[in-house]
Amino acid sequence: MTFKSVHQAADDQYADIYTGAIVATGTRTGAIALDGRAPVRLLIPSTWAGTAAIVHVDVSDDGATYYPLWAAGTAYTVSVSAGKASVVDPTNFYGVGHIRLVGTTARGTAAAQSTAVTVGVVARLI
Repeated sequence: MTFKSVHQAADDQYADIYTGAIVATGTRTGAIALDGRAPVRLLIPSTWAGTAAIVHVDVSDDGATYYPLWAAGTAYTVSVSAGKASVVDPTNFYGVGHIRLVGTTARGTAAAQSTAVTVGVVARLI
């Protein structure tokens, strides 16, 4: 979680940025606790491996047991590019306690990162 100014702390409408790290040769982040917020953007670092063009999202209530997120009958995915911010539909995350991000190819095969990367998750109360 990020630090807030006195004015921001009094107004929960300000977004918080959470982070999830993927180790070198890894394909997914560790648990990212959302603190009652819903993601609105993913901040993809410039060091993101180009073969991982899609992020699949796993969700959890307890931070231990994860399930793939499905929306409208299909696996929920976000198209990503290195050094870019990708928009996320926050309505898919109501009531979700934790998320885990999985980098995959366009065909859905897990794609390992060549170096360690940290993905930012911009989240806010909805």
